[in-house]
Amino acid sequence: MTEHYVYRKYRAEGVPDLVRERLTASLVEKKFVQTGNSGDTVLLRYLPVTFSSKRPLTCISRLSLEVTGRDGKSVVKIGATFTKIRYFTIGIMVLFCVVIPAAIGIMQRGVPDLPPMSLLGIPIGFMIQYHVRWRIFRALGRLVYSIGEQ
Repeated sequence: MTEHYVYRKYRAEGVPDLVRERLTASLVEKKFVQTGNSGDTVLLRYLPVTFSSKRPLTCISRLSLEVTGRDGKSVVKIGATFTKIRYFTIGIMVLFCVVIPAAIGIMQRGVPDLPPMSLLGIPIGFMIQYHVRWRIFRALGRLVYSIGEQ
């Protein structure tokens, strides 16, 4: 299965090698595991299956970290996959929008029933997914900014 990374770029103060080392150390400290390294790119993975909305970085499945630049200015390109949160959101939306209404319809009328209001789960699922992405990239931006200040 190919990984579909979503990329964002950030600017940081400092030498690219030092910024890369500090970011990698900070992410490893947050329970990420380094799975590869090729040139300017570091590949990381968050191994635990559980995640928390209070700690948005736990929602990332895989992370690609590329730091380039010169003269004390670094450009950090971060790519992330959201496999865990995607499947969790799909599962919850199917449960609340299909399974529960169908079970209630069977219990009340003897046939599965999907009310039109249950179709609202589709846009709500998309909004949840993109809201989580926004929070993750905001947290990563704060992390890059704090690393660049050191």
